[in-house]
Amino acid sequence: MDSRLSLAAALCALVLAPGAAAQRPGTVEVSGSARYSNFDNSLGLDNTIGWGGLVAVYVRPSLALELDVAPTSTDGPGEISAKHTSVRLRLVYNGPVSTRVHALLGGGVVRNRYGDPYDASDDGFSALLGLRYRLSDLLAMRFGMDADVMFHTASDSPFAFYTGNWSLHLGLSAQLNAGGGPQ
Repeated sequence: MDSRLSLAAALCALVLAPGAAAQRPGTVEVSGSARYSNFDNSLGLDNTIGWGGLVAVYVRPSLALELDVAPTSTDGPGEISAKHTSVRLRLVYNGPVSTRVHALLGGGVVRNRYGDPYDASDDGFSALLGLRYRLSDLLAMRFGMDADVMFHTASDSPFAFYTGNWSLHLGLSAQLNAGGGPQ
């Protein structure tokens, strides 16, 4: 019984403890995550689980510039092993919902690199919708969805005119140089 009470008290302290103030400009966030990637049906790539990482630099208390890289391996047409790497550069608004929860809303550009059988790249637009739950002043859990859209206007492109990929990600992030700067 005492262990249950201790566990309940620890969980309450984690959830109810006050969160840190907004990030000050210059705060750096580093994150690693597991990802589920869903590829456009026209690509012939199987949906897959992979990993990714990002580095963000806060340029304003609630606005960050993020670089997100996500390499994956999947099966392509004819069960050929295919490599895919997406690189996203975006601005992300980090708005407080409560003292511990922040909504993430971002937009920017994406570059996809497809290995065999395509051996090609494409560019497009990327959007992010997510949440960050602060575990402490340093650590947070991030959950989000990336939605990417690419248009291919060249007649010799191996891709359909329009492709759209999306992914879900869940991971941990650490904020360096965070703190109580001006709000």
